Amino acid sequence: MLDIQELDDLICQKLSQHDLAQCARVNKKWHSAVIPHLWADLTFLEDPGDGAQVFIQMVLKDYLEHYLLQGLQDTGRTIKQQLAKTPPSFSHKSVLSKYGHWIRLLPSPYDLKIAFRSYSTGKSEVPKSELILHLCKRCSPDNAQVKRLSVSTLDLDLAPRDSQRAMYDFMLPRARQLYIHGRLSTSYTDMAKITKLLDQCSGTLKTLDMKLVSPAGTSEMFELKEASTEVRPKAWTSFKELALYDWADGSFWTWFFKQCRQVETLEVHGLDGTAQVLAQAMLNHMPQLSEITLGSRRFSFMKEDDVATLLAGSTKGWRRVMLRPHAHPGKQVVDALEKHLPTLETLEFNGVCRGFWFENMPHFLRSCPQLQSFVNTDSFTTLDVKTFIDRDPVTDTLRPWDCERTLKILQFAITGIPRKDWPGHSVEGESWFSQGYEIHNGLFDRLARLTHLEVLCLGSHNHGDDNESLELSLESGLYKLYGLQRLRELHFGLSTKIGIQDVQWMVESWPRLRVINGLDVDGVHKEVVRWLWKNHPEISVLRTF
Repeated sequence: MLDIQELDDLICQKLSQHDLAQCARVNKKWHSAVIPHLWADLTFLEDPGDGAQVFIQMVLKDYLEHYLLQGLQDTGRTIKQQLAKTPPSFSHKSVLSKYGHWIRLLPSPYDLKIAFRSYSTGKSEVPKSELILHLCKRCSPDNAQVKRLSVSTLDLDLAPRDSQRAMYDFMLPRARQLYIHGRLSTSYTDMAKITKLLDQCSGTLKTLDMKLVSPAGTSEMFELKEASTEVRPKAWTSFKELALYDWADGSFWTWFFKQCRQVETLEVHGLDGTAQVLAQAMLNHMPQLSEITLGSRRFSFMKEDDVATLLAGSTKGWRRVMLRPHAHPGKQVVDALEKHLPTLETLEFNGVCRGFWFENMPHFLRSCPQLQSFVNTDSFTTLDVKTFIDRDPVTDTLRPWDCERTLKILQFAITGIPRKDWPGHSVEGESWFSQGYEIHNGLFDRLARLTHLEVLCLGSHNHGDDNESLELSLESGLYKLYGLQRLRELHFGLSTKIGIQDVQWMVESWPRLRVINGLDVDGVHKEVVRWLWKNHPEISVLRTF
């Protein structure tokens, strides 16, 4: 150790759980410096390996010793049976009782239950919920936090002495992310239970996920009493991220949205209610809102006009917009986004996009002065390379883009580059000799202007299509990309011609390059891959796009 607390902490934060355990065994000085970091984060229990098994044995041992010290008169039959099988030793204070107060982050109860369920002996008579509750009691009540907590509306009726209820009572004030799911009844008592549950949370809460399904025909709910709306906001209302699943209209939500003054990020996975009502709530009660995600792979399709309506729900302009498969971008969506181009930093969509969207892509790139990430993860939607090159039809020069010095991540699939018969010299698909090289030069001229690029992804999974090819060779103009000095990752999913000398130039010209994705490891590119593995093992060569 360096005897400088700040530097020691920085070093320990970079070490794995195994390395920290090894360092703690060096001497007393190292032990004292490392132990707080070794015990701080228990999320390694999410992966039930050997380390998790050892830790669970510590919890079980401490649990049994605790009850033996308290006297068997307060223990149940199963505890007595377990003590008979595994008599504890009192030669020294248990490890968990000595170091449990250093715990700062617990995994979710779900992950804890899986970890304790996979306990290697499988013979423990102690209920898993009791062991988890005992672990919680050993944590520092002031500093410990829970990564994610999931609560069902059915759990609201648990008896106060129930171990599951006691575990929730400990974890709710310490939860970073809270997921509430179940049925939202029209009963005032049931709604008051949810508000009481929220009131148990604290300023630690950063993310709130709500999946509360209303019974059919109950859009008009009983009004919450005025007393439930405090003049002074509760501690939990400082959360920044909100996710809504199958959201519907109702008086509970009218009350709830008034508590969302600090929300910056909103996810809407599905709509059972009216988009106009939600958009108005966003405008009236979420003044900090700047990031939105619409749609989901698992939930209902969102109409295009609803997507456009929700995109109009930001007063300060969107910084980040993500459109998932069930939120297709069409003309209405493009028109809605038009108002936010001056503030847009990230635009991501991973569903099949309509042609109208890609036809307007150059316009977005020309008009977003702060854009840092433009991503389309769909492999079936392609953009014609000439549209991307974006030449002025009058002067035949490249149009300037406002994002040329801000764009860091660019991902989309291009098409329309005539393909040569690369093993020989004949041409396939070209209208005139060297047409492919002319188009490649235009593509590289455009990319060369994006000097802040860190991640570049060109192509899709559709290898071998004559209309989806790319030549990453110095002969085709690759040398024009010398200015991309910040490039860390290069991905290409097209049928690609590339040689050892071309990859060698990339490595020498782009000093930060660490990932090359798209090479045919066992096929036409195998010599290139072998050269990379031999000479630059620090660069990851991935097989698929």
